[in-house]
This record gives sequence, structure tokens and C-alpha cells, in this order.
Amino acid sequence: MSSSDDGGVDAKADLAKLLDEWEEARQGAAEQLVPVLTRISELIEHETAEYHKADPDPFDDRHPGRADPDCTLGQILKMLFKNDDFTNALLDTYVMTSRERSLNTTACRLLQNIMPGLETAIIFQEKEGLVETLFSWAHEAERPLCVYATGLLARAMSNQEVASSYREENAQLVPLMIQRLRELQAEETATFQNLPEDPENSKTCTHMQDCGEEPGSRKDGDRSRQVPKPSSLIASKQKNVSSLTQLLPSVHQAGLDMGECDGVRTRRWSMKENGRKMKKKSCRMEEEMERSDVSDQPTNSTSWSEMSYMVIGSDYRLLPLSATMEQRLLLQYLTPLGDYQELLAVFMQLDTRALLITYIDLRWTRNVQLTFDALLLLAALLLHKKFASDFIAQGGVQKLLEIPRPSMAATGVSLCLYFLAYNQDAMERVCTLPDGVLSDMVSYTLWLLESSHASGICHATMFFSISFSFRVVLQLFDHQDGLRRLVNLISTLEILNPENEASVLSDDQVFSSQQMAKHTCMALCRYFEAHLAVKAEEVKQSLQTSDGGTSVPQQRFYKAYSYSQEQVVELMEFLIECGPQQLRWEPVEVFCKLSCVPLMLQLISSACDWRTYYGRSDTVRYALDILAILAVVPKVQLALADTVNILDENRSPVSTVGMSIILGVAEGEVFVNDAEIQKSALQVIINCVCAPDQSFNTVVAFPVTPLRPSLHPQQHLAPHNRVLVHMWRVVQNNNGIKVLLSLLAVKTPITDADLIRTLACKAMVGLSRSAAIRQIISKLPLFTSGHIQQLMKEPVLQDKPSEHVRFCRYAAELTERVSGKPLLMGTDVSLARLQRANVVAQSRITFSEKELLMLVRNHLVAKGLPDTASTLVKEANLPVVSCQNVSSCVTPSSSLSALTRTCRLASGSTTRVSGHISASPVSLTAASSSSTHSPVIPHASCSSSPVAALPPPHPHSSPVVGRILFSRERLPSGCSTGRKLCALKQKSDHGAFIQTPAMKKQLERHLPSPPTLDSIITEYLREQHARCPNPVTTCPPFSLFTPHRCPEPKQKRHAPPNFTARLGTHVLYPKYGGVDRWCLDRHLIFSRFRPMSVFHEGDGDESSFTCCAFSARERFLLLGTCSGHLKFYNVFSGEEAANYTCHTSAITHLEPSRDGRLLLTSASWSVPLSALWSIDGVFSMKSSFMDDHYVEFSKLSQDRVIGTKDQVAHIYDIQTGLKTMTLNDPSLANNYKRNCATFSPTDDLVLNDGLLWDVRASLAIHKFDKFNMNISGVFHPNGLEVIINTEIWDLRTFHLLHTVPALDQCQLVFNSNATIMYGAMLQADDEDDAMDQQMKSPFGSSFRTFDATDYKPIATVDVRRNIFDLCTDSSDCYLAVIENQDTVSLDTVCRLYEVGRHKLAEEGDDDDQDDEDQDDDDSSDSDDDDDDDIDTDALIAELANHDPGDEERADSPTDGVNEGDEEEDDDDDDDDNDDALEDSDSDDGSGVPEYYPEQSDDDDDILIQSLRDRFLT
Repeated sequence: MSSSDDGGVDAKADLAKLLDEWEEARQGAAEQLVPVLTRISELIEHETAEYHKADPDPFDDRHPGRADPDCTLGQILKMLFKNDDFTNALLDTYVMTSRERSLNTTACRLLQNIMPGLETAIIFQEKEGLVETLFSWAHEAERPLCVYATGLLARAMSNQEVASSYREENAQLVPLMIQRLRELQAEETATFQNLPEDPENSKTCTHMQDCGEEPGSRKDGDRSRQVPKPSSLIASKQKNVSSLTQLLPSVHQAGLDMGECDGVRTRRWSMKENGRKMKKKSCRMEEEMERSDVSDQPTNSTSWSEMSYMVIGSDYRLLPLSATMEQRLLLQYLTPLGDYQELLAVFMQLDTRALLITYIDLRWTRNVQLTFDALLLLAALLLHKKFASDFIAQGGVQKLLEIPRPSMAATGVSLCLYFLAYNQDAMERVCTLPDGVLSDMVSYTLWLLESSHASGICHATMFFSISFSFRVVLQLFDHQDGLRRLVNLISTLEILNPENEASVLSDDQVFSSQQMAKHTCMALCRYFEAHLAVKAEEVKQSLQTSDGGTSVPQQRFYKAYSYSQEQVVELMEFLIECGPQQLRWEPVEVFCKLSCVPLMLQLISSACDWRTYYGRSDTVRYALDILAILAVVPKVQLALADTVNILDENRSPVSTVGMSIILGVAEGEVFVNDAEIQKSALQVIINCVCAPDQSFNTVVAFPVTPLRPSLHPQQHLAPHNRVLVHMWRVVQNNNGIKVLLSLLAVKTPITDADLIRTLACKAMVGLSRSAAIRQIISKLPLFTSGHIQQLMKEPVLQDKPSEHVRFCRYAAELTERVSGKPLLMGTDVSLARLQRANVVAQSRITFSEKELLMLVRNHLVAKGLPDTASTLVKEANLPVVSCQNVSSCVTPSSSLSALTRTCRLASGSTTRVSGHISASPVSLTAASSSSTHSPVIPHASCSSSPVAALPPPHPHSSPVVGRILFSRERLPSGCSTGRKLCALKQKSDHGAFIQTPAMKKQLERHLPSPPTLDSIITEYLREQHARCPNPVTTCPPFSLFTPHRCPEPKQKRHAPPNFTARLGTHVLYPKYGGVDRWCLDRHLIFSRFRPMSVFHEGDGDESSFTCCAFSARERFLLLGTCSGHLKFYNVFSGEEAANYTCHTSAITHLEPSRDGRLLLTSASWSVPLSALWSIDGVFSMKSSFMDDHYVEFSKLSQDRVIGTKDQVAHIYDIQTGLKTMTLNDPSLANNYKRNCATFSPTDDLVLNDGLLWDVRASLAIHKFDKFNMNISGVFHPNGLEVIINTEIWDLRTFHLLHTVPALDQCQLVFNSNATIMYGAMLQADDEDDAMDQQMKSPFGSSFRTFDATDYKPIATVDVRRNIFDLCTDSSDCYLAVIENQDTVSLDTVCRLYEVGRHKLAEEGDDDDQDDEDQDDDDSSDSDDDDDDDIDTDALIAELANHDPGDEERADSPTDGVNEGDEEEDDDDDDDDNDDALEDSDSDDGSGVPEYYPEQSDDDDDILIQSLRDRFLT
């Protein structure tokens, strides 16, 4: 056992003995109690001195047993507090009740000694009369009781509520205490002057000053658990980790006006973390002193025992009460009162400044603890501007910097320096001090940053975070290599070390590291903000110099630069737009050289797991703000695109892309509804993707983002543009589009939702400059369904109109980029409308001149000018009959409407002409703004001013492609009302500026010419053309008397929608009965489902089927159960044919091979998770797949099995059962929750977790963008498309073809020939997920059918029960669905539906078969009622043999506008069919299923004859 352990055991034994003696003497007189209490005090004072020898953090006011679990002081305090009788008697009897002064004195001494382990708030607030008694003793009692009472009052006044309750008492006692300090200081000065000079003392101080220049390293120490609170009145001290630090003034108020501190009661900052092994610190300092003593001063014989009083101050004894101890207790009482403004006059009047300057001179006090207490009082007074100015003027700063280091007093200096920096006026005075003082201050603080206690490091970081706003401090910090020292605080944190186990660190050590990370990030953020302003000024200066302008005025060096967050964003945008392409920024270069960008990303990732730390949001926000500033430099952007090693939930190192961390934080998965973090993360993304593209008009962005090098290299890009294009790819590959789309629709928190939308839309605008991303965005519901228009209608919060205006501006710019057409604000932004408008803009408008002249003639007649009208009729040779008919037909209202439209469109036509001079984004924006403010030509009936005519356009000139402007009919204010026009009109009080005569002349030069009559009529007719549902480019001449409407597209041989009519035309139009006949037949058949039979598990009432599949020859229905059993049911008889035990948990997936010899099963959790079974003769397991939760056969040859384990795909050989390939790339993983790897129809490709793999090369080809969290996607059987949830991707170009919202969260099942697609949102595994999905989609209890050729929905069948699985047979006759037995029971059954039939009327309703509410989504399926009785068996058989590739189609699914009603001759196309594939025998299963077999003419004849017979009967 060590000596310290022996001492601890002896101390505890002595205390136990003394407590026994107290038990015996407690009922006796005071003379018997005083010796016992005195010896207990002596024991605690001795252990306190030993505890101080370990050099604890002087700001750490935790329980000593928690700060150092091995210290004896903490152990004996815990032991003492367990005796409730003793603690209650000490306070209630010996202090409050007893009248014996000796007993009161001894009790107060003991109470003062045990204060480090007590919770002062409980004692002084809940014990009535205690504070009053202490004030009385402090005024009237003799020494040492008055001193002890003052020391206890110091503890009481540290509680703000207690101090505010005794303002008058403190106002009386403070002058007395200051006067007493002055007397004691005078006595000490006299004694010091009478003593002969000790050369050793001067050597000691000189040695300390020298050795303080060598910084040392510190390590965090272990800390104990939280001490339990006894049930006694005096509770042992409990320290909550969340309240370990109370910073006042608050760091977040560092930018406020310093004058606010004078009128506000503030509390001193108390540090409650130690952060190292105390005894190691003492030994390290002793070794450092001795080593420095030997190296620097060989002749110095000063020992550590002599210097310890000047360094750590281990002297602690209350009896006999020394003058030094008395002064310490008095200073401790004054310290919490120094913050009060009302007491400042007392401190100033009694010249406390001079008193403290003497105390902080360690050569005078020769006691570091006394100097430290004086520094605490000085720090409290430095919050006042007047005192701080006086202190600086009298050379106080120089005195502070003379305090030797390392020492306990140096840690106190850190608090004084921080409060000096907090007072901006005081810091300005410090900056004007003689040369060298400020440099010494920065040097002193940098030493504290590396070698001080944890509290000193914290104060130093906060000092720099405030003082970086002073340019001179910033320069000195860089000159002394401050950035490296500051970064080392984070890089050396144990919580970021992957080799360090989290369980080894105590809670206090973790908290201390988290606090240090937070304060360091705050300082780094302020550092780079200050450098950002400096760099922006340099760029502005260089731009002014190059342009020959005046130089930018420089601010004075001693003034602070303060910038708001909005100003910082403006500075970043300025550097990105106006800075040099190869921006070199020295602080960023140093930061990157120290590998700090990955360090910041690691800190962000680690801070996401700090669930119990109250400051984790601030830490992440500061780190993101740092990265946002650094991201203006391309080198940092590339660092964000690299991989970084982080720790996962199990503290295992994993690699991920830095940008994925930023996107994850921006999405709000970890920090829910934390708008500040989301805004900071979005700013990082914006700075990376919104940089100016110098080659935007010349270099086309990559249309595809392949993961492997392209065979055809792109055009050479400049280095800056190369970085920009690379960042676009990185954001896209890490699902940035999905994140930004989700943020566009954010609604919480409501106060910041508009700004988050704005930033997300701005990032989308930057990404949309990439052609590949632009193509994907154009196919999303954001534009295809007009969602962006809904977002632009109104802000989330009505009080944020300015943010909404910015959002609309970015949304309009995004629409212009995606659509390729300029757009005015307030227009419809759906792509379909834009496409129609594009056709309208390109249409040439012509009309009859005779009709126009007839309208003019009628107008003249209506205005009372018949002679002029007659002259017009004669000269224009107009038919009189037509004129009279037209005159009688035109009503005043219609005339008014026409004129109203003409008046409104007058300015629009000129806008179109003048707005298309340039097609660049800049000119378009300018034209938009100018056209918005252009004057409107007055109505003809409202003004008689002459109208100058524009020259008419050339009749054979090509139409001008103008702006797309959609406007609504509204009556002009001057013409729509019946009020009399005023002759005099008051000047409008609205306007942006005053128009001077010079400005008016300038505007007159740019006024557009008045429109001509032809342009007005043309614009009127063009707007009529725009209202056509299917406008065409080439139109016949328009009529001015009849409304225009483009003809509807219609094929000559289009199949009729009615089935009877289609059947009749089948003979007239062989071979398929007209265009789209097969499509209409499919919509007819697969919109009808008739419940046929129900399969229950066994004879009992309980049934728990989980999945289903048809056997190879479709005689049996294979059903999996919750218990792991596999059951075979005869499809026709419904009887159970076989029952096998495959797993011990629920079977989740079944897939038989096409030859009927093999079967794959998957289970939920049992081992093995999946297995391959042989069902050829004997049912037996052939292979097992232990970890794969989903398996399926390859598509073409079925000689391989692909299994899925989370995001990893495994490929196995069926014959050997061995694993042949593993497909996984963690850096590209999408992490779908329900990932299921699958082969392509040709088995050359594999889709796994949203990644497309080449099986032959085991190489990832492409990563599809992620827009959902669950569904990983499947191949379309045609081999040309990939379906991932609602997105349809083209495998040839990787373009997004369609988005089908109805497919959201649905599992897809194709029929045998891949013409029909079943979609059902399956029941989720977890109950929480189930609730989310049921609320998200209306199809939780229904399945839908889609046309797999164009993805148009056919029907929705509501089964009114949760669906678990479904499958279809190869003949499309039956559909099996696993669903709940009823709406109440949790049992599941398999219901077999007959495809193509409705439930007959005579079948009625029963409990097992409810009515299915079927919504036919295709308007073309509105057949006659006779169709309900059609027997569609033969039609299904015919469709099964149909090849949709031979179908005659009117339009492509992607065609948005018909170019004309052109007739197509389909006779030749009917004979140009592709060669049909050979039919394979479905029974032997050896061949490959043919999706598009050719149909024979014999089958047509048989079908027609059978259908005719059915109808005739």
C-alpha cells in the first residue's frame, strides 16, 4: 500500500475516533465539545493542505472527492456527511443556538473547512436567520469569529439570490472590509520593510519568471462519480455535469455593447472542471522547476519546498489565524460583490485599485493563494468601464503580465484578461499602450492556452474569441504561431482519438473535452471571420486599384471590427464572386497544412453523439461556420469531397465522404428542428456548388456522372471549373438532391422555415447548372406536378415577406434553368405549362385583314362616325351585309372585353419585342425588371392622346420567340367602373425615388414605342392560342369573330374506347384492331378482380401467412407462415398438400425456380436467414445463406443466387454453393432500409443499394440518386429501365425518365409478359414504421395496377385490410394476396383473386369478401355497362401472346405537345414486326420466358369467334 493510501486510512481512522468522542461529549458542556471540534478542524485543514499540494484547478469548486477520487480530503468529507446527527448539530446547535462564543468560533471554523463539500444554496437559502447571524458576528464579534463569519458570508454572497436580499447589509460591511484590508496591508508592508532582504526570495521570483517561459503539457485526470446527497439538513455537495460551468458574462453576448454590463448584476465565472491528475501535475511542476533550475541557473539552490508557496500555495490553516488567511477571507467576501454597480462607487472611493495592484505583486505577498484571491476580485471589478480604464491608465496591465508562470496566480490572470477583452473600451485602451505590452499579453495568453489549468485554457480561448476583432491582436496571434496552438486543443482531445475507449474516460473527463472543443471552435470561428474581413478588404483594394478608383479607407488598428451573420455571408459571397480563381489565403493554407478540415468533420460527426451535452449544437454550428468560411477556397472544397475516418455507434473507424456528413446534418436527422445548424450546413453547401462557372456558356456539364472513367474525355476545364464540376458530382452522389428537396418543403421551425427554404433553393440553383442534375430535377414532382409553384404562393410565416421574396427569386431562376426559358414572376411554373407556352411562342399568328377592318368600321359606327365608316367600307371594298351582321352580333360587353384585353396586352407585345435582345441570364433578369416597371398604354376610351405606330413586322419573317407571360383578365381601373373621370389627379405618394429632370430625360430615351394595331390583335390571338389544351405550332388563320381552338390529336385508326366497338373494328383493321387496342384491353382486364377463394392455415381459427408464390407449373400455391413453416395448397381444390419446416422464425420471401426443382426461402431472424431447398422428389436443404436476409435467383439462366445483407450483395453458385462475388462500396452506399439486391434480365448487371454493378468486372458503374429511405429498386423486365420507388431511370443514359407518385413505397410485381405491374405498399416490419407509412400513403390497404409500358395507373383495388405480400401466375388468371383476415383480427390469410372479372351480383356480400372499391384512374376505360358481363378468359389468353413492341402508338409517353394533326399510315408498320422469339415449353422449365411472343392469325380468329358466341348468348 502506498503512503498516500496509508495516510488516507489513518485520517479516516482518526476521524472515526473523533466522531466517537463527539458522541460521548455531545450532551456535555461546551468545554468538552470544543477540543473535539478543534481536532476535527485540524484534521480537515491538514488534508486540505495536502489536497492543494496536488495543484488542483483553482476554479474547480466541485466536491474534492469528485475532482480527485483518490484524495483523502474527499473521503473524510464524505465520511463526515454520512453522520447526519453531527452535521445537524453543527449548524443548528453550535452555530445558531449556542451562546458560547468559544463554541460558536470553533463551529464556524469547522463549517468553513467543510464548505468545499457543501451545496451553499441549500444552506444559506433554507436556513432562516443564518445569514443575519453571520452579519452580526462580522460586525461585532472578536477575532477570529468575525473573520470566520466573513469567510462564511463569502460563500453565501456567491449565491445571487442571497446577495440580492442583503443589499443594505453589504453596503455597510464592504467599506469596513476594505478598510480592514488596508490596515492589514499596511501592517504587512511595515513588517516587510523591517525585515532584511532575503536573496533567496528574490532568486525564487526571478527563477519563476524565467521558468515560466517554457510551457508544459497537461493530461486530464480521472474523476469520481457523483456524491449522493445525505438526508441531513446540510447536504453534501452535488455537482450536475450540465451546470459545471456558469459563464458570466455570457459568451453569446460577447458582441453586445459593453455598456450594458454596468447596469446589470453579473456573476463571476466559476470553472468546475479539473481535467488532469493533480498529483501528476505537482510532480511535473517540481521536475520542471528543478530541470529549469539546473539548466538556466546553475548557481540557484532554491528547492521546490520553498517555491511551492509561490506556485501552488498549499498553506491552509485557520488557527492560529494569520494575517494572510484573514486577508484571503476578506477578499473572498468582496469578490462576489464586485460585480454590483451600486457598490462600484464604494470601491472607487476607497481606492481599491491601488490596494489590488499591491496584492497582485507576488514578490510582495509571497503567497500565491492571496494573490489569486486578489485577482478574482480584480476580475470582478474589471467588468466596470470606469474601473477598467483607471486600472489600465495606472499600469495595471503591465502588473498582470509580471505575474510569474507557471503558478496558481497565472490561472487567475486568465480570468482578468478575458474580462478585459470583454470590455471593448478597455481593450481599445490596451491596444494603444506602448509597444510590447499587447505583444506580451498575446504571448502570455498563448502560454495559458497550452500550459494552464483547464479553466485557464478556457479563459484564454474566450479571450481570443473576443479580441480577434482587433486587427493588431490578430496579427500578433499569427506572428506567434497561434493558430497551431489553438488547433492543438482539439487535435489532442481524447474523445476524438479512435484508439481510446470511451469507457476508460469518466463523465467529467468527457464533459471537459466537450467544453474545450466548444470554446476552441468558437475561437476558430471568430478567427476566420476576422481574417475573412481582412481578405475581403484586400480584394476590394486590388479591384479599386485595377479600376483606377479611390482606395478603400482603412479602419484604425485599435478599433474592433464587428460583423453580423448576414454581413459574414455577404463577405463570403463577395470573395466567391469577385475573388481570384486561384485564391491563396495564408490562414487557410496553414489550416489545411495541419489537416484541420478532416478534424472539423470528425468533430461534427462525434458531436452528433453527444446526447447529454448541452452545448453540442453550438459546437456543431461553430464547426460548420468555420467550414463555410473556408469553403470559399477551392482547396478546402476538395478536402470536403475526400473521405474522412470517423467513429460509428460502436466506436469503430469507418470511412465516409466529408460532404455526406454536412448533408446529413443539413437534413436534420440528428438535430431535429435546429434551424441554426441547418442554415450553417446549407451555407457550406452553397459555397461549394454556387461558385461562378467561368465556362458556363461554353463548356457543357457532364450529362452522366459515371463512377468509372469515361471512354470519351470531356472538354478540358479550367482548374476552378474542374473543382466546381467535381463538387456538383460529390453533392449528387451523396444524395444532396434528396436533402435539398426535403428542405424546400420544410415548415418547422416556423420562424426560420422561410430562410431554410431560401438557402436550399439557392443551392439547387447552383446544382442546376449541371446538365445531369438539371435533367433529373426536371422530371421530379417539383416541376412535373407544380410543387414549386405551390411553395411560391405564400411564406410559411407571414412576418417573413423579405425571405419569401428571395425564395421566389431563386425559385424563378431555378425554373428558368430547368425549363430553358425566361420566366416572369407570378407565372405558372409547371413544365407542362411551360412546354405549351413554348409552342405558343413559336406559333405564327395570322388573321384576316378584312375582319379587322370590319371591326374598325363597327367601332366607328358605335362612336357616332357613320360617314367615316362608310368611307372605310368603300375604300376597303367591305361587304355591307357582313358588316351589318357583325355589327348586330357584337355586344357592348364583348366589345368592352376585347378592348380590355387589348389595353392590357399593349405593353406585353412591346415587352416581348424588347425583351429578347439577349438570352443570357443577366440580360434576361434586367429585361424582366425593366418590363415590370414599363408604363402601360392607356385604354382607348380613357385617353385621347395620339398613338405612334411601330413598323409592322415583315409578313414572311420568322416569329419572334418571346418571353412566356401568363396573365389573367382584369379590368383596368379607369374603364371598368362607372365613376366619372376626374380632371385633376393627385400625385401618387408611392415611388422608389424622386425623378429629377435629368432622370426623366434618361427614361424617355428608353421608353418603348407604342404598339401597333397589328401587334395588339396578334397578342390577343396568341393568348387565345395559349388557352388550348394541346396547342400546335402550325395553325390556320385565326378568326376575329369566332374563338380559336386547336384540334385534338387523333389517329385515323385509333381503337375506340368501347370494347364492343373495338371488337367490331378488329375485323376492319387487322391485325390488332387499331392503335392502342392492346393498351385499352389491358386497362379493361386488369381493372377487374373477383375474390375467388380464401386459404386458411389448418382447421383452426388462427392463421398467420406471411408470403406467397405460385409453383412452377401453377398447380400449387406456396405459403410461408410466421412459425417458419412452408405449406403447399392445391389452387383448384384449396386443400393443403404438404407442410415443411424451413425456419424457426417467420418466412419473409419465397421464390421457386422456373424448372420447379429448387426453392429459395428467407426468414426474419433465425439462423440461417435464407436457404436453398431442393423440391424435386425429396424436400431437403441444398445450401444455406447464414447472413443474407433476402435471396433471389438470377434472371436469365438461374444458375446463381444473389443474397443481400444490409448494404452488401453476395453472389453464390448454385451447383457448388460457394460465394463467388461480393458487391459493396461503403463510400457510395445509399443505406436503404429495405435493400434487396437483384439481377438484370440479362444477368450482366446487379442493382444493389441504389448502385449499378457490372457483374463481369465487379465494378460499380453508376449511383442512382436517392429520393426515398426504404426501396432500393428493381429492373424492368425489358432491360432498359430501373424503377426505384417513384423514379424511372433509363439504363442507357442514366437519365430520369418519369416520376410516378403512385408507386411510392410499393413493392412491384410484374406479370409474365411484363405489360402489367402490380404495386402494393406492404405492411412494415416495425409498428412505428407502419404508422408512418399508413399516414403517408393512401394505398396501405390496397394494391394498384399499372401499364408497364407507359406507367399509367389502371385501377386501385381496396381490399380494406393490410397487405403483406402478393404474387401472380404466368397466365394472368389469378392473383394471390396475403392480407388480414378482417379489419379487427391480426390473423392473415391468402385470398385468391380472379383477374378480369367483377364479382357477380348474385354472390352478394359476406364477412370474408367485402366489396372492393375500385377507382378506375384511366378516363378511357369508361366502357358501357355491358362490359361488366364480359368473359375475358380468351382475351387474357390473347394478351398473354401479344407483343407490345408491335403496337401502333399515337404518341410517345414523354411527348408533351403534338406538333400537328398528322395522319400516319400504319399499314406498312403492321408488316414490319420484329422477329418473334421461339416459344419455350413452360412445363419443362428449361427455356427462358418470352415477354413479347408473336401472336398468330389463328388465335385472332378463335378469339373473335369465341367472343361473338358469348355476346350472342
